[in-house]
Amino acid sequence: MKILKVILVVLTALIIINAIQPKVEAASLSFDDMKSRLDTWKNTGKNKGNASVSGDDMKNIIVPIANILTAIGVFVLVSVTIIMGIKYMFATPDEAAKLKQQLIGLVVSAVVVLGATAIWKIVYNVLKSTGI
Repeated sequence: MKILKVILVVLTALIIINAIQPKVEAASLSFDDMKSRLDTWKNTGKNKGNASVSGDDMKNIIVPIANILTAIGVFVLVSVTIIMGIKYMFATPDEAAKLKQQLIGLVVSAVVVLGATAIWKIVYNVLKSTGI
């Protein structure tokens, strides 16, 4: 029964990782490409208001960084979940109760990390619709 739980956790983690894979454009950007886009964006802002920064410009800069941070966050969440699952399987009843309390923090962290992508999409769509 415990092996089944571990298998389910691993499968769920793999599904989450596959669901948030970055798009081909963001994945194909190298560090130098991201740096050159960031430099271009900064220089555009230094023109003392003569040029505006569009939502697409911000998207091109922030999306690759957000994808990297989200992937790191998901990796950490999966690792911590696996570790907590293994500890729970071998824990005494008192230790299991403490692990259940720690699980609340893990769930909150998962909501924040996985919700960050949704929050970004909402903010981007609102700014794009207002023409800012």
